[in-house]
Amino acid sequence: MRVLVIGPGGVGGYLAFRLKKCGVDVDVLGRKKIDEIIVKEKEEEKIKISNANGKYDIIFVTTKSYHLDEILKTLNQYVKEDTLIVPILNGIGHFEKFKDFNILKACIYILSNKENGIIHKKNDTFYLCIENNERIKKVFEGCNLKVKFSEEIEKDIWKKYLFISIFATLQSFYKNPTGWIMEHKKEEVEKFLDEVIKIAKENGIDLKDQKEKVIKQALNIPYNSKMSMQIDFENNQKTELENITGFLAKKSEFIKRYYDALRS
Repeated sequence: MRVLVIGPGGVGGYLAFRLKKCGVDVDVLGRKKIDEIIVKEKEEEKIKISNANGKYDIIFVTTKSYHLDEILKTLNQYVKEDTLIVPILNGIGHFEKFKDFNILKACIYILSNKENGIIHKKNDTFYLCIENNERIKKVFEGCNLKVKFSEEIEKDIWKKYLFISIFATLQSFYKNPTGWIMEHKKEEVEKFLDEVIKIAKENGIDLKDQKEKVIKQALNIPYNSKMSMQIDFENNQKTELENITGFLAKKSEFIKRYYDALRS
């Protein structure tokens, strides 16, 4: 089974690295060609990797959402009639863009980023949720990775979105990490949670049991933790504001004020 990972950054690069170590026939497609992936976890390790060539059985799309339109223009050259596309991006709204493909919905929990060609895995967190499918299960056979083949993938994605939308937005707005947000803006966090839970309910997803879990999770992660959106704002780079916050801003006046301020 041939596997392609599009976007070999902090998420996709780490996924390709781990799959390659498991013996999976995996290639990568990035903005630049690479011949190896370097990961610094407990210690630095590298592995040889090939670039995209031909058609694939499974394609993981792990780019930032603002690169997605560009990727979709070239995706067909790597797709067969039965190719499964697995988008692993932050947000909710991007799935509609894959309506012409066979997709499996997914989300991931991981703390890693790529700097100067090296993927830095920040802690042991790795939890991948993928829509249940027998073919995708075969990709991960024998791999020591925490993967859930979900029968409730929509809810799993919304649970991830609940956390990331709140903290990516508030961190970027206040220019401070998770710990500071929880210390100084906890009431806003709770209001934001209520708004997203209400929007999820309107979309048929019940997240009322997740509020306390999100608060507990935020209090337990490192004080200086930052979402990639805040890091992009700090570096004056393109951000995923539209995909992460824009979707919610259309449905909530409370969230729209953060969105409008960050757009300006």
